[in-house]
Amino acid sequence: QLLWRFFFRLNRSYRVVLGKSKPKPNTLVYGAGEAGVALLRDALTNPNYPYHITAIIDDDRRKRGTYINGVKVYGDFYDLEMVLKELSIETVIVAIPTIKRDRIKEIIDLTKCCNGVKVKILPGLDEILQDENIANQVRDVSIEDLLGREQILVNGDNIKEIIENKVVFVTGGAGSIGSELARQIAKYNPKKLVTIDVNENDLYFLELELKRTFKNLDLQSEIANIREQDKVEILFDRYKPNIVFHAAAHKHVPLMEHNPEEAIKNNIFGTKKVAEMAIKYGVDRFVLISTDKAVNPTNVMGATKRACEIVVETMNKKGSTKFMAVRFGNVLGSNGSVIPIFKKLISEGKNLTLTHPDITRYFMTIPEAAQLVIEAGALGKGGELFILDMGEPVKIIDLAKTMIKLSNANIDIEIVGLRPGEKLYEELLYDVGAAQKTENNKIFITHIDETDIDLDEHLKILSEAVKNPKKDEIKELMKKFVVTYKEPLQN
Repeated sequence: QLLWRFFFRLNRSYRVVLGKSKPKPNTLVYGAGEAGVALLRDALTNPNYPYHITAIIDDDRRKRGTYINGVKVYGDFYDLEMVLKELSIETVIVAIPTIKRDRIKEIIDLTKCCNGVKVKILPGLDEILQDENIANQVRDVSIEDLLGREQILVNGDNIKEIIENKVVFVTGGAGSIGSELARQIAKYNPKKLVTIDVNENDLYFLELELKRTFKNLDLQSEIANIREQDKVEILFDRYKPNIVFHAAAHKHVPLMEHNPEEAIKNNIFGTKKVAEMAIKYGVDRFVLISTDKAVNPTNVMGATKRACEIVVETMNKKGSTKFMAVRFGNVLGSNGSVIPIFKKLISEGKNLTLTHPDITRYFMTIPEAAQLVIEAGALGKGGELFILDMGEPVKIIDLAKTMIKLSNANIDIEIVGLRPGEKLYEELLYDVGAAQKTENNKIFITHIDETDIDLDEHLKILSEAVKNPKKDEIKELMKKFVVTYKEPLQN
């Protein structure tokens, strides 16, 4: 019995020591609504709750001085800084699923008054898992929470009409945009969804995810290179698609400056092969995913994407298939974009590298871009160049500073100079005065003067040039093909 008591006391001592080694942070809950109350309730009943909630802030001034589950409501947003300082708050949990992004930014800015304060958040209403404990859904604020815009509205009936009970192809299906297109398309009950890519690993993981999420989805993953006409034709002949979303492309600007022939072979000739099969096999709609870098391009990648637009504009006149293109800018978190690169550097404790202090970019969330692309595909009658409203441009140095703040990293920002073919400012995607509105206020149709060029002749010359590639020669040929392509003057 004495031995048992000894082990009991020893075990209790260890628990005390371990408990003291991981004290729960003083936590403020921002929001005294249903979600905030649920967090407080969990704090009372869960002995392993990771936060010590000591204060509440709510924008409803009538709640000031009241108590919720024993915790005082100290005031509203304007009292936040005072409460942070007086109560030595270490963590703020934003518990308002419908909160505006500007208010999240303001909260983060106010926490700068106290070093080391972490800001966490509950997901938006469309992300909250109803059957999951709400406390387990608290997560760090991401840069997407701050840059993404308010939830967009799409016309589900329009989308349903072109997707439901139809065979849908998504090329580049393993990529950032292609995979999100697949997720969005799966919601509208296609007869069959065929995702096509050369990236077997990511395509396989996407397949596992889609099959878990959509139990009744008829999904087929196909490993194929869009440059190979025989394989492309086999797929069109096998599945007879009704609609094609063509997202496959090389998109990395500096790499394509160094390998212009690869951009031409994949982007231009790959698009041409897929488009020709669409006509041959009677596809109803073909939607090309384009880019803002096709606007007065200053690099090979942008020039090849403008060439892709010219290809589908030409193809639209050759058969019954309705061809259209959709342009948009950078998407948050896409492969190769600035945000994953910054996240990687932060995780490694390295300074963030920025090409210029004044560089700006337009941003859109991946789900938002995918939803609008699908709706644009539904609105098209053939020959349109759709433009997505990208909102306000973001200064990348501000983005970098915010990401450093969110991560509480002890790192700096280094300016390294513009890369070949890189613009300081992305141009507006369209002339606001000349753009044609659609029924969705985020989608416009722009009219570009038709290029009076011999497409076949340019493609013939390029097909020879890429066999024995010479970078400068290829760029000059692209400038003759895409007359708006002009390389920036290098300092």
